[in-house]
Amino acid sequence: MVAEPAGSARSHAAVDPALAPEGGPGRPARHRSSIWARVFTSVRWRVTMIVAVVVGVTLLLGGYLLVQWVEATLVNDVRNRNEAALASMARVLSDGQLPAQLLVSQEDLERRLRAGGVADLNDVLGSTFFYIDGDGLRAAGVAPAVDEEGRVVLFGRTLLPPDEGEGYIESTRALSSTVGPLTIHAVTPRADVTRSVRALTGALLVVLPALVFAASGMAWVVAGRTLAPVAAMSRRVRELSASNLDARVPVPPSHDEISELADTMNAMLERLERASDAQRQFVSDASHELRSPIASIRAQLETALRYPEDVEWESVAEVVLSEDARLDHLVGNLLAMARLDEGRLGRRSEVDLEDLVLPQVERLTGVEVDISAVSAGRVWGNAGELTSVVRNLTDNAARHAGSKVWMSLREEGPWVVLRVSDDGAGVEASQRQRIFERFARLEEGRARDRGGAGLGLALSRRIVERHGGHIHVEDAPSGGATFVVTLPSAHWRAEESPAEGVAAG
Repeated sequence: MVAEPAGSARSHAAVDPALAPEGGPGRPARHRSSIWARVFTSVRWRVTMIVAVVVGVTLLLGGYLLVQWVEATLVNDVRNRNEAALASMARVLSDGQLPAQLLVSQEDLERRLRAGGVADLNDVLGSTFFYIDGDGLRAAGVAPAVDEEGRVVLFGRTLLPPDEGEGYIESTRALSSTVGPLTIHAVTPRADVTRSVRALTGALLVVLPALVFAASGMAWVVAGRTLAPVAAMSRRVRELSASNLDARVPVPPSHDEISELADTMNAMLERLERASDAQRQFVSDASHELRSPIASIRAQLETALRYPEDVEWESVAEVVLSEDARLDHLVGNLLAMARLDEGRLGRRSEVDLEDLVLPQVERLTGVEVDISAVSAGRVWGNAGELTSVVRNLTDNAARHAGSKVWMSLREEGPWVVLRVSDDGAGVEASQRQRIFERFARLEEGRARDRGGAGLGLALSRRIVERHGGHIHVEDAPSGGATFVVTLPSAHWRAEESPAEGVAAG
């Protein structure tokens, strides 16, 4: 038989717990430990332990108070019973001379006590010892019945019960007689009360843990059923990936916080799905737009290289530079859009839009530009981002104008308003929101080489909104389109909250 190599797959599977099959020698211990670790750290376990502790402490305190109340009640009942018996005996022994036979004979005293209202004398005598003490007992002719401490135990008894460590319940009553002042004592051992209290304590020691266990079990079951929808949602979320964001977590019909959580998670998944779709669409559109100038540059260069003697390299260079500028502008817009999506904003300061408009006007060729209505307008913002807005609007107006572009800039109350108009075909009312979407371009009357990538207006709207303003399109007096940008004035901002500008910067 040929021995297997030490590094074979079988030897690794035999010693490596991670490669052992389910239920194999290396797997169950770690699997069980992970299960118990999840159990002991779960909300269900914590809720059960909290219920067990709260119920246990409550029952323990209640049981202690119950035992104390029962003991006090039993002692009070014994004391009231003894005091009633002492009151009756005092009336019997105080109605004249003190008969000696009452101190040693039970029959006559029973008759007299029953006449005094003590009906349960047998119960009293069965557990209670009565004795009389006083200086006049020896003079009363009952000296043989007086013990060495000067006490006479009634009803034929000669000794008080021994103290077994439990103590006594004692009641006394003083009375006057013909032989002098006397005191009647009723002594009941606490042993019976102690036995009753111990029996109750023993029963509670059995019942209370059972109640705590039952409450804990009920809490475990209720918490498990309550959290079952959460477990189902967790399983569904673990199954989600970028390819199945259209899935939703199950919503329980309980109409409580759990169902509200499920609705919130589904709304979040819907937003993530829309964002993922928008991102994929953005990547697709960006790839398409980037491919166009690259393909144009390649076509120009391949044609020129194939027929080098028939090509005017200066015109080829102009075309390539034009496409390169278009590519650079597109990449710049994509980077700016990405920065805005990430929430990265440039440093803010006070900016005069007039200083941004005039350089952009000088770039325009092929159209007449009227800037007679441009005046100073100071806003609080980032000069680079606002320059991008002005450039995109002027380029868009020059691209779609027939022959002339009008620009105006002025302050209107708390706002600085920039208007850029052209005498082109204008924008239909139904398309005035769509043109601000990413990569949205109107095809009517626009050739590919004159149309933009569809990012300029979308980027402009994002920048304007991040600066606290808004942008919209309206009809121009010349019949074309007017893009209106409204931004908060820096003067009004300084008057209303001087510290806000510093914080924004």
